[in-house]
Amino acid sequence: MFRPAAREVVRIPSRFFSCKSEPVRAATSKKQATKEEIAGLIPAFPEIYPDFLQSPVWNRRNALKEELERQDMLERRMNIDIPEFYVGSIVAVTSSDKNLGSKDHRFVGICIRREKEGLLHQFTLRNTIENIGVEVLYDLYNPTIKKIETLKLEKRLDSDLGYLVDALPEYSTFDFHMEPQAHPAGTPIPVNELKVKLKNPPWTRRWEISSCRGIEDTWTQATPWYKRKLHKTLVNDYEKYDLIANYRTSSTKEHEIYVQAQMQKFEKERHAAGLTRRRILKSAASYK
Repeated sequence: MFRPAAREVVRIPSRFFSCKSEPVRAATSKKQATKEEIAGLIPAFPEIYPDFLQSPVWNRRNALKEELERQDMLERRMNIDIPEFYVGSIVAVTSSDKNLGSKDHRFVGICIRREKEGLLHQFTLRNTIENIGVEVLYDLYNPTIKKIETLKLEKRLDSDLGYLVDALPEYSTFDFHMEPQAHPAGTPIPVNELKVKLKNPPWTRRWEISSCRGIEDTWTQATPWYKRKLHKTLVNDYEKYDLIANYRTSSTKEHEIYVQAQMQKFEKERHAAGLTRRRILKSAASYK
């Protein structure tokens, strides 16, 4: 009966290897943030700088890619002043258009959405022009943008104002010649608790089953069939049972502290070299 030969295990001493294999470490330190570091962190850092946060898809985070993109974003911010604004703020954007020749295009509207991270960060402005809703999507780091102005600095109850597409036109109508309203330094950012009234259904989305706080009671506007079918169940009711939802969709304090320190170091190097006096890291509510 044929029997296969026993396999031999060849052990190679470690001295024959010229390099050591080390695990790839992330750009941010895994140590816990100290109380002093947390105290020096801007409280609203994730809202002011959502483009500097990590990807919400935690298993797609790439430390090297984020590091390279941050360097490009800081260089871009040294060439253009990107002010502080939130979802709900009135913003004006001046950009160049090859179809307009030497003229610039200026659009004023309410910021209804900020999405994506890094160089792909985008924000959407909405305004009503001649009873027609117009939404313009801008890439924050698009080189065709010449100027960004915050005409009115405020927040809203929701982080996404997409429901304004189904709201009455008066909630998204703003004057293109609107004068900027000054915000006193060091004062908290005002929160506009306005609740908009939607048009009669049907709507573009099922707002009656959403958890938007900035809409008036939409359940009474819905048809009786929807009331019987859904029994007023929200689409995201399951999130209260998800124990790690916040971990997957938010950044860590250690990462925010690391990025803020990197931005401060970049500013000091440019200021010391006398190249510019522009401030990148700033917050209207904390004098920075």
